Amino acid sequence: MTTTDTHPDDTADEPCGPERGVSLDATFAALADRECRDLLRRLAESDDETFLVTDLAARLIERTESDDATGDAETRLTARLHHTVLPKLDDAGLVAYETDRGLVRSCLDSRYAAMVESIAAFESADRPVSLDTLFELLADFRRRTAYLKLLRHDDLSLPDLADEVTVAERGEPLSNVDPDDVLRVYLSLYHTHVPKLADTGLVAYDQEDDYVALTDVGRALESSTRALCEPSDD
Repeated sequence: MTTTDTHPDDTADEPCGPERGVSLDATFAALADRECRDLLRRLAESDDETFLVTDLAARLIERTESDDATGDAETRLTARLHHTVLPKLDDAGLVAYETDRGLVRSCLDSRYAAMVESIAAFESADRPVSLDTLFELLADFRRRTAYLKLLRHDDLSLPDLADEVTVAERGEPLSNVDPDDVLRVYLSLYHTHVPKLADTGLVAYDQEDDYVALTDVGRALESSTRALCEPSDD
């Protein structure tokens, strides 16, 4: 695939990818939020499966070392849980949140349990990027797939990378895909996803030559990324 079109891409944020890929988008978007990760850790440690959001806020406040363990702090935390944290986790299928009743049900499964081990291993080691940053990068099907393809190939021209991402996204041979769809993927990689990967040092991007190569930083994160993207279902 070749193109010299440099117009801004209007499709970079469109939903895309197989159903499981979309689920991973929401999961990683939630896990990029430290408060979401902290809440999930508390849920996983509890023997209970259902909670009132006010009780969750109280438990989280009790377990912090902050001096701000006041009623106002609990009220603010309850509001954050209600408006931000729990909706993210609900979108990811990690909890079921009944907003009208303020009721939270844990939906953690074996796939999340496998991710917990990977998260703990990541946090215990010295990494070139933060866990928040890695999850933010992985929270988009095209960007995640582009990075995984580069882990396999080491370097690719951007048109070839667009072909590979398109095939993964559509789940069918490139010959069956409308060239305009390939172009849209290419433009989203060109304008959005590859620059984000380059900004965090995972890839080197020669925009003039339309060429992308994995960096040492990108290679250093391979085991963590694969563990998070392909957790065991056992």
